[in-house]
Amino acid sequence: MDDYVWLINPIHQNRLGGFKKDGGFDNPVIKDSVKFSFDGAIMAVLRNKVESYYKSQKVHLIRHGYEKLPKNIKVDDEESFFKYLAYFVDIE
Repeated sequence: MDDYVWLINPIHQNRLGGFKKDGGFDNPVIKDSVKFSFDGAIMAVLRNKVESYYKSQKVHLIRHGYEKLPKNIKVDDEESFFKYLAYFVDIE
C-alpha cells in the first residue's frame, strides 16, 4: 500500500460522469492504479501515476493559495484522469 497516495478528499465516480459514461473506469490501467471504496469513490492512486503531474502542475502552490485550481478541467482520457487526480493528493 506504500506505492499508493491517498486523496485528500475522496472523489466519487459520478463526479466524473462523462468519463464514467465513456467507459473510462473499465480501462485496465486505471482499474489497476486506483483504489475504490465500497460505494465507488476514488480513495487512493499509485504514486507513480500522479507524481510528475503533481510537480508540473505546481499543486503545492495551489494548496497554499498562491495559484488557483484551473476551471473546467476536462477528464476524457487516461492522461487527463491522472492529471485531475494529481490535484487531490498530497505528495511531499
